[in-house]
Amino acid sequence: MKQPQVEIGVGLLEKWAELVPQVKRPLFVTRGSVKELYLPKIMASAVASFEWYQVFSDFTPCPMLTQAKSCPADWLSQCDALVAIGGGSAIDCAKAIKHGLMEQTATAATLPIVAVTTTFGSGSEVTPFAVIYTEKGKISLSAPELRPDVVISDAACGLSVPVAQRAAAAVDALCQGIEAYWSQSSSDESREHALQCIKITLESITSGVLGDDLRVQEHLAQASLLSGFAITVSRTTAAHALSYYFTQFHGLAHGHAVALLMRELFAINFPYVKGGEALLSALGLKDSAEFKLWLEQLMEKLGLISSFASLTLSAEEIDRAVATVNLQRLANNPAPLTAEQLKQLIC
Repeated sequence: MKQPQVEIGVGLLEKWAELVPQVKRPLFVTRGSVKELYLPKIMASAVASFEWYQVFSDFTPCPMLTQAKSCPADWLSQCDALVAIGGGSAIDCAKAIKHGLMEQTATAATLPIVAVTTTFGSGSEVTPFAVIYTEKGKISLSAPELRPDVVISDAACGLSVPVAQRAAAAVDALCQGIEAYWSQSSSDESREHALQCIKITLESITSGVLGDDLRVQEHLAQASLLSGFAITVSRTTAAHALSYYFTQFHGLAHGHAVALLMRELFAINFPYVKGGEALLSALGLKDSAEFKLWLEQLMEKLGLISSFASLTLSAEEIDRAVATVNLQRLANNPAPLTAEQLKQLIC
């Protein structure tokens, strides 16, 4: 799989024409405050180099398949790149738009995706996967052609999002690093990327979420990339598989939901993890039993709720959440899990 062009630094949006001179007819995929804040910075430096452009904003934080399919066909026929500006939602929406176009014409496979990431956590900017939703729940899209061709991570973007959003993204990178390490589909290289992701995230997470150091934001951007590189090989496991329900139906940020599920999952999985001592070392822990309290304390320090208690979930809703689990992702989990064990994670 071709490696993307990756740019990490400060003030990169103002250098747009220099970084991606080949993009002359961009279709921007962005919405809300992200669009209002970042698109003008790109336009101020690059609009003179554009022959044409349009902005697609008709999607929600949990982008729906119907929304991606509503992108005007005449815009898609005129653009020479899809430019996603935002976090995982914008990037996944751009990927879903391209996926739909690829179903119609083979030439769409060569349409570049440029990911301008404004949150640092999921690694979606370097993966060939997309999460998209229907009324019934989440579906996954996967194709090598969905991997962005260019990634622009401007550290200043990390400081302009709310602290809660920064916190959710950072714990997402941490948990995804853990999942990538213990996944049944991991490789030596993906496990090394996962350990690096964990170490960099833990070195930077507190100051990156609660502080305003641009250099620390660059470190979190690097950790996000590593999490994406790792998960591209390993795929996700049980925590991710169960998390999407709480994002779609309770508005819980994706990374936050994953972290809540990881609290109990870690001790269940650890006896099945190959090279578990290296994982504990990266986390700075001596025993897997320490993980739950350690993670809860970290989440509270970052301002995130540390249990599902505030959601007041009924037994029936917990059953519905478990029923949405992607069995393919569950097969990657190191420990075999029953429906009852999955329910125990929601506590």
